[in-house]
Amino acid sequence: MSLGKILCVLLLSACAWAQTLSEGSTTSLQVLPNPLNNTFTWDFELCCGEPSGAGGYLGNGFGYADGQFNAFFAFAGQKKGFSFTGTVSTVFTPQAIGEYCTVQSMTLKNAQITTQTGMFYGGLVATYSQMFCQRAGVYWLGPGGLVVNAP
Repeated sequence: MSLGKILCVLLLSACAWAQTLSEGSTTSLQVLPNPLNNTFTWDFELCCGEPSGAGGYLGNGFGYADGQFNAFFAFAGQKKGFSFTGTVSTVFTPQAIGEYCTVQSMTLKNAQITTQTGMFYGGLVATYSQMFCQRAGVYWLGPGGLVVNAP
């Protein structure tokens, strides 16, 4: 086996074992203006897989650890994007939605967003929800979302 193939197998193995259920990809973002109070709602669509992105910028992804939740999304061809950070406030008991899957939800406080143009919004709240599945010892993430808005 060539050195390149060995290196490829090692890197793929490391990625497979390094993926946790508390991280994944941010696949899209909708920014919705609220004309009633002149605020915005940011709706991040989350999914499975490693955070990824080309061009030397943080990949489109999310992760949470130690009570902190972070997400990033840049539209195709853009190096600047939307970054989110918030503190986990409440973690709800997972809800079963089938024999093999549950939905995990949490609320976030002290949330902030920096837009691709550099605009900063603080004092926000957010709700995260994600499907987790397990069958025969195999775990995987399903679709989920992060909705961020003014309190």
